[in-house]
Amino acid sequence: MKYIAYNAKNFRKIEYIRHMDPQFVEDTEIVSRVLPFKTNNYIVDYLIDWKNYETDPVYLLTFPNREMLRPEHFEKVRWAVRKSVPQEELIRIINGIRLELNPHPADQSSNLPSLNGEVLNGSQHKYRDIILFFPSEGQSCHAHFTFCFRWPQFVKDLDLQFSMREIDLLIEYIRQNDHIHEVLFTGGDPLIMSPGTISRYIDKLIGARLPNLKTIRFGTKSLTFWPFTFLPDFSDEAEDMLALFRKIVDNGYHLAFMAHFNHPNEMNNGIVQEAIGNIRSTGAVIRTQAPLLRTINDSWEVWSEMWKKQVNLGMIPYYMFVERQTGPYDYFSVPLKRVYNIYQRAIRHSASFAKTVTAPVMSARKGKVQILGTMENPSDGEQYFILQYVRHRDYSKTFKPFLMKYDETSTWVDQLEPVEEHSLAV
Repeated sequence: MKYIAYNAKNFRKIEYIRHMDPQFVEDTEIVSRVLPFKTNNYIVDYLIDWKNYETDPVYLLTFPNREMLRPEHFEKVRWAVRKSVPQEELIRIINGIRLELNPHPADQSSNLPSLNGEVLNGSQHKYRDIILFFPSEGQSCHAHFTFCFRWPQFVKDLDLQFSMREIDLLIEYIRQNDHIHEVLFTGGDPLIMSPGTISRYIDKLIGARLPNLKTIRFGTKSLTFWPFTFLPDFSDEAEDMLALFRKIVDNGYHLAFMAHFNHPNEMNNGIVQEAIGNIRSTGAVIRTQAPLLRTINDSWEVWSEMWKKQVNLGMIPYYMFVERQTGPYDYFSVPLKRVYNIYQRAIRHSASFAKTVTAPVMSARKGKVQILGTMENPSDGEQYFILQYVRHRDYSKTFKPFLMKYDETSTWVDQLEPVEEHSLAV
């Protein structure tokens, strides 16, 4: 199947779009000036229910709408477009709005490591045992999520991208830091690269024979957005991609395929199911993760169904995230109280093997914070969230439960108030 990309410039060519309300189409175009917009023919033809597109989860995952921008931002861009302001002025307005959307949540730029005084701009080393690698050729995707926390990777005007080609520098850094056991290829989507391009990186990693490196991960949305990557009957490069996976496994590495599924509808067709089977046949282990998103998957029934389906297809539920504070965060965010309640009911109604999931988790500045539940102080009835870091910049601070004051409206950990020890005295 030939890949056809649709974006702000050509999405009106999609047959279904021609039958939509013109105002709705204009709104999509306006918002896409600010938020990266890209979809493709597989998503359009296989995943979206166009009879109910306004509430369809996959449509909302990939097509921006006016509610994803603050009203004042939307009006400012629409005014500039309708007035045909000079391109330079339009870009200034758009970039000003983008910078208000917290383009690097959790202070990602502070995770950049250095080697012999040289900053490695295409990698991040936040947690002791794993390093992230952003290959330059993989800083795109088969399509863009409307909620994506890495949206600045697709906005060249802001010059906020993480990327590099120098795998030799990464190898030397891993060699000098023998506590690093894993490397995560991320982006963008590293599996948008050809098998030959990926092999050039992987062959050097394997050839380096780093004794401390045990796991190679790919963070990818390809199973959701373009499963043909792994189907030899549809892609000339698919067998090469699967052979690359086998090579990694055959050389003694654990190959972790970190798949991103947000809704059961993304797993319902035979195409993606066959792709999952082909990947698993190489020895790779598929782990799944996604954020909880308003309008997309903010019900326990959706998560329970999704986890059950993933387990039945041989995948391992890994993380349920809380939506990050970036981009259209106001549109997708859900209060922490409700997030935990959804998780609690979903996990109770899921198959036993879905219990592998770590949830709900916030990827915050210091690390990944898990909500363990709530409690009440018997002396005064005061309520608290029980939290713990499952990952932390300082690994010695992980898995130590702590309390924060309960709040029904907060959507992120930094909105919660810390608890003074004396307030807990009974």
